[in-house]
Amino acid sequence: MLRVTTWQLNPHASPDTTVAAEIQAFNEFVAALGRVRGAGSVRWFFGNGGIVTVGEPENYAVADAILADRGVQAAGAKVLSLGFDIAQDLFLTDLKQVSTFIPQA
Repeated sequence: MLRVTTWQLNPHASPDTTVAAEIQAFNEFVAALGRVRGAGSVRWFFGNGGIVTVGEPENYAVADAILADRGVQAAGAKVLSLGFDIAQDLFLTDLKQVSTFIPQA
């Protein structure tokens, strides 16, 4: 499974926020995500009109555990405080992960 999240600055973001602060916040956020058991590889990129995080959680339960993790909450709050909002959040699954839900003919 892949989780691809696009973060974009909202209209209320402070113009005084530096790119260095944004990079530091996303580095901390990705590090916190990576410490959650089952989160897999997590990276961030510039693209799609903002910053894109890409993670490889084992399953949806891990995605829920990520949201409940205090370290992720604190690092995520820092990203949000800089004026970023989630513009798009996609979960991509492969055939093996969904095959049990596909009716067999």
